[in-house]
Amino acid sequence: MIKLKINNKEYKVKLAITDEEKEKGLQHVTNLPEDEGMLFVYDEPEPSLGFWMQDTPLDLDIIFIGDDDKVIAVEKGIANTEDAHEADNVLYVLELNTNSGVEVGDTVEYIETDEDDDPSKDEGEIDDESINEPEEEEQKMMILNAKGQSQMDLLGGERIFSRKNTISLLKFAKRAYDNKSSASYKTLGRKVFAFMDQQDERGNEYIDLPEK
Repeated sequence: MIKLKINNKEYKVKLAITDEEKEKGLQHVTNLPEDEGMLFVYDEPEPSLGFWMQDTPLDLDIIFIGDDDKVIAVEKGIANTEDAHEADNVLYVLELNTNSGVEVGDTVEYIETDEDDDPSKDEGEIDDESINEPEEEEQKMMILNAKGQSQMDLLGGERIFSRKNTISLLKFAKRAYDNKSSASYKTLGRKVFAFMDQQDERGNEYIDLPEK
């Protein structure tokens, strides 16, 4: 959960990053405090994005946000309906209780908290043994072909991201570099860890190296 600020009002919002979290959203939630909501986070701006209220028993403001953190559109979501609410070039969608007062053009700000500098708040106590330097052989990563033979060894503990995720990370990194805001750097960090989780869940993939 993170804290956002819009027009001097603060909200505590849960993040929906994975496909499963986005699909579930606020379905079946019967009570949402006025200062809480949910933020749907996308890898890169979506050319066209639609939301609907199926199995969602609360009226909500569906707030579409661009990559400049400004509100693009605010749609009124009626409980348990299937009407589509759409907007273009959306990087985030924020769901709040209806009549939130958020308007097109408003800026959504990320608020730093003490917990941001203490990862144990989210991950539990850190075991000292877990941060010991691994043995050198544990840092070796082998890229295998379909026959299980190594065709490339990475010796620094590198991780390989998909081309799409790499492009997305470069965009977030450029944005953070350009505006130098802590919110942008934190967003970049969250993206890195989200992509790492996605990577860990992927199945085996093989590549063919060019013949020498």
